[in-house]
Parts: sequence; structure tokens; C-alpha cells
Amino acid sequence: MSQEQVQEPERSRTAKDLALALWFPAFFVLGFMLFYLLPFHAPAPHGIPVGVVGQQAAATVSAELAQASPGGFDVTPVAAAADIRDAIFHRDVVAGYDPAGHTLYIARADGLQLVQVLQGIFAPLSTGSGGPLRVVDLAPTAPGDGFGTSLFYIAMACNISGYIAVMMMMQATALSRRTKLIALAGFGLFATVVCWAIGTAIQAIPFHPAVLVVGFLLSQAVAWTTFGLAPFVRRALPGVAMGLFVLMSIPSSGGAIPKEMVPGFFQVLHHVMPLGQAIDAARGILYFDATAITVPVLGLLAWWAFGALLVALGAWRDRSAAGREAAAGPEEAAGDAEREREHRIAEAVADEASVGGAHPDAVADARLLAHPVPTLIGRVVDDAGRPVPRARVTVVDHTGGQVDVAAGSEDGRFAVRGRADGWVTVLVSAPGHDPVSERLRLHGAVSHRSVVLRPAAAPAPGEPVSRAPAALPR
Repeated sequence: MSQEQVQEPERSRTAKDLALALWFPAFFVLGFMLFYLLPFHAPAPHGIPVGVVGQQAAATVSAELAQASPGGFDVTPVAAAADIRDAIFHRDVVAGYDPAGHTLYIARADGLQLVQVLQGIFAPLSTGSGGPLRVVDLAPTAPGDGFGTSLFYIAMACNISGYIAVMMMMQATALSRRTKLIALAGFGLFATVVCWAIGTAIQAIPFHPAVLVVGFLLSQAVAWTTFGLAPFVRRALPGVAMGLFVLMSIPSSGGAIPKEMVPGFFQVLHHVMPLGQAIDAARGILYFDATAITVPVLGLLAWWAFGALLVALGAWRDRSAAGREAAAGPEEAAGDAEREREHRIAEAVADEASVGGAHPDAVADARLLAHPVPTLIGRVVDDAGRPVPRARVTVVDHTGGQVDVAAGSEDGRFAVRGRADGWVTVLVSAPGHDPVSERLRLHGAVSHRSVVLRPAAAPAPGEPVSRAPAALPR
């Protein structure tokens, strides 16, 4: 074989490794250009809903606004100035204008940038109709929130922390699905309380404990959906989760830039993505007498329910696979394991690498493939074929020195290293079961061995508690 023929596979492998390593940073760069630079580079009014007192006055103001800012405003007639507050608090409009009194009614809680745009547009209209503009703020922000963006940063912390928690939790493969979900709920509660406590302490938001519910719902909507997506999108999880909860959610949230100042596509996303829903609900509670919060709260619950559905589907798929494997005959099971073992290890290692590397107790630890030593993978079951969760698998050499140790997963799977230069002894144990052991020599890169642990029998009177380990089933 020529040197060029040898180098060609190496170049191909290098290109593939680089592509797998750099696809996420490339996605990140492109996403930020499309979802941040595009809507934020030139904020301008896009269909800002405004109420104007009087039918004829509304028509006149609408025509003037259309000339000053085409497509920038959506004018709605209001019967009287007294009705403007209800319209703003029910979120039908974001501002109201009374031409007779030259008065603009605004809500600073919607963001300082929106207020400045409204004042800049309506001041010339008021002056042209005979009087200087008077501004009335119906929903001022908290004393420590000068720009009206503090709520956005608090909500963003709850949003992103839910996503990050799942990314880190994916590495702890020895933990059960239930334990992870309980941990995500506990962490979400912790993060929400911390963000709320700091925000109220510095007066960035008003003191209102009910907003804690919104923060917790946001964290769980993001965390459960991300966790539920993991078994279906596998190594693409970081891209999918960041695309949903960072690239699409943050620009459309109406926090950094008011949603009325971004293109229509992002205004639609605002009512769909959980971050925008959470900000609407929290603003309603903090500044608008808890009006118009039902829809965004139901939206957050819908996201959480969607995540729970994905989790349930993933669990059902795992149980179905375990049932098929248990029902298969010995020859069929061995054939299936032979065909799938390399694929399972490669996929699992890639999944873990995509979320930050392998955990020391991982079922498919990257070190198993990083070193040219034989690897033993398999599954620990009881004598009825049911998985034995979190069994301890230990490999020792001929001197009794420990070669490797691993904790099996919740569905009984394990992976351990052997030695390339001699025999090893494999010890498998689990609470409530008799341990088993076998001295063997692993051949090739990967070997497969299923392990059956039998329930420990209660010792007879006078019988020693300890007993010699049984042998691994062949």
C-alpha cells in the first residue's frame, strides 16, 4: 500500500473529527448573526398597538403616524381617556394618547426604549395640534430598574440555567431518570429563589412572591423539554436546545429590546417561546395588577407538559427495548448484541462528548475508546431477565490490582476496560444479590458478556454470611 493510500484515510478521519468538533461553534456564530444581529441592528416600530381617544381623532392620528412611521403603529379608538388605563393594563395597547389633553399615557415597565420611541413620535403630533406633550406613566418600574430590563435578566437566568443543568446532568449516567428529574426540579426552585431574592434586595423588581411561580415554571419548561429531547436528538442536543431556548427565545422575549421594536417573525415567537411567556406573566404580576397572565402561564405549563411527554416517550422506548431483549432467545440476543455493541459505544461516547465529556461513572466512558485496550461491555440482569440497576463492575489483574471499576446504568448496562497483556478477573455485585466473578481474557477491541445476578438467599442459622462469588454466565 502506498503512502498516499495510507494518508487518505487519516485525512478523511481528521476532517470528520474537525467537523464533529466545530459544527456547534459554527452553528453558534451563524445563529447569533441571524437571530441577534438581524432583529437588533436597527430597532424600529413594528405594529405598536396604541389607543387614541375619539373615533375621528384616532383616524387622524393613524394617518399622521402612517406618514411618520409606515407600518410602525396600529391605532385603536378608545371612548374616553379614563379607558386608556384599562386598555394598557389588559395589554390591549402599550400606550394611549388623548389629543384633547395633549397627554400620552405610557407604561415604563414595558421598557425605556419603547417609551423613548413613543415620546419621540407623539411630541411633534402634540405640538402640531397646539400644545406641548404631557406624559403620564401608569406602570413605573422598581426604583432600582433604571432601564426597565432587570426583569429580563432575572428571567434569562432561570431560562439558561435550566438548559445548562440538563447539559451537566447528562454526564451523570449512573443516576436514574427519576433522580435527575427530581434534581432538575430542586435546582430550578433554588435558582428561582436566588434570582428573586437578589432582584428584590437591590430593588430591581418589586417585592411580589407570586412571581416565584413564574420563574419556577420557566426553569422547568426549559429543563424538562431539553431533558426529554436528549434521547431523540442525541448528539445534536446542544444545537437543538440552544436554538430553541437561546437563539429563538432571547431575541423574541421583549426583554432586551421591546417586542414591538423587532420584526414580525420575532413578535410571533414572543407568544410561543417560554422566555417571552414568562416575561409577560411576570410583568403582569409585578406591574399590571396580575391582569392578562392566564395565557402566558398556560403557555409555560404547556411547555412543561411537552417536556414531560418527551420524557415519558423516552422511558417507554427504553422499556420496550429492554423487554424485547429479555424476550429474545440466547442466540438471537447474542447476535443482536454483536451487531449493536460497536454502534452503542460510538453513539454513547459521541453523546457524552457533545455535552462536555464523559463522567467517571459513565456507561460509555470516552476513555474506553481513547486507549488501545480491550473493552468489556454488557448488561447486568436478574434471573428473570430484569435489569439490575447500578451494579458495581470491577476488573482486577493477576496481582489483585484494580484495573477499572464502573457503576452500571439504571437499565443495567456497563462498560469496563481490561488489559491487553494478560488475564483479568471481573467481579460484579449489587445490593441484595449474590456477587459473581470470572477470570477471562478479552480478545479484540470490544467483547460482550451478559451477567446474571441471583437474589441473595437468607443465610441458614449458623451459616456464615459471606460466600464465594459465583462465576459469570458463559
